[in-house]
Amino acid sequence: MHSSRAPIPLDDDARVAALHRLGVLDQPPDVDLEVLTRLAVYVSGAGASVVNLIDAHRQWQAAATGLVPTESPREDSMCAHTVAEDAVVHVPDALGDARFFDNPYVTGRLGQVRMYVGIPLHDSEGYAVGSLCVVDNRVRVLSPEQLAALCDLAGQAELVLELRRQHGALLDVLAEVDHMANHDPLTGLVNRRVLVDRLDLALSRAQRTGVAPTLFFCDIDQFKRVNDEHGHDAGDEVLVAVARHLRSLVRPHDTVARLGGDEFVVVCEDLDAAGREAVAGRLRGGVPGRHPVRLSVGAWTPPVPSTASEALRAADERMYADKQRGRSTP
Repeated sequence: MHSSRAPIPLDDDARVAALHRLGVLDQPPDVDLEVLTRLAVYVSGAGASVVNLIDAHRQWQAAATGLVPTESPREDSMCAHTVAEDAVVHVPDALGDARFFDNPYVTGRLGQVRMYVGIPLHDSEGYAVGSLCVVDNRVRVLSPEQLAALCDLAGQAELVLELRRQHGALLDVLAEVDHMANHDPLTGLVNRRVLVDRLDLALSRAQRTGVAPTLFFCDIDQFKRVNDEHGHDAGDEVLVAVARHLRSLVRPHDTVARLGGDEFVVVCEDLDAAGREAVAGRLRGGVPGRHPVRLSVGAWTPPVPSTASEALRAADERMYADKQRGRSTP
């Protein structure tokens, strides 16, 4: 460990958490930040400029001009001092500064930095997450005007980082809305809308291939009794268990959907007669849990051409007939 290693801020855990919320770590170099590093080189006359982000263990470069972006240990980072001090660090000659005299970027192991200037970059909550820095292999003193210009560029870099965070947050919200619109909120399975779309696509493919999908319409036997005897929370627990059980019995690319109530549909493509029988047999088995249940299953391979609504109606009728007989048949 280097004797000139930057101290760790007392709020470092919160600071690192703020950095991760920005969503920019380990992403490709940011084009807008690269523009700012080019401007930083121009206004400072330095050989290179970097946007460094400092997490718990490393320095990661989000953009750079004058060198290739790399990742290095935090203990080797000059910008870690800027983050720790949360202030502009202006070092005309790093060899004469006790903070950097044995730093590998100064001594030649990783570089030969003489002049270093770092301006802390803050997130919207005020945490110093990194630094906009300029470096040169010559001893130099920047003018107040140059330092002010670099601080202005650092402010622009903070704005870019905040916009990236907001964009990521918006994408997360849109993904959540999309998931809510297409999935059953209790079981997490796709809903009727998605099922119909996928089934229509499968039937369309069947017109070209001649191989129709197979629908397995599943209904929980004696589900009302579970609700009546144990309450609706127990009923919900059974529904979740059935969804998990059905998903475990089929292939990853097969569709498992909840239509509503205690009705589920499984859609499998490319099944021959033996495959249909095998899947139907697995689906008929009991569903384990605190309230074990069994399923009635109606299997149906629709004729081609047909529609999703026709296929679902036929599978439902077969399942209902099987339930009336007290058993499931393929």
